[in-house]
Amino acid sequence: MEHKDKICSVFGEGCEIDDLPLAMTYVPMQQWEKLYEPCEALERGTLFCKLDLPFIGKGAVPDGK
Repeated sequence: MEHKDKICSVFGEGCEIDDLPLAMTYVPMQQWEKLYEPCEALERGTLFCKLDLPFIGKGAVPDGK
């Protein structure tokens, strides 16, 4: 692979959009610890207590912007 091809594949410089990868992710392994009971998990939308994060919407940003 040429140097330009390596840069293109990482940064997308001088490449066609179809040549770029769709996405890259990092997903750590979920630890099986502190689980909700099945009924509570269904209400909260997750079995894992650590993944139960409150949605605070506009309250997270000063002046709601």
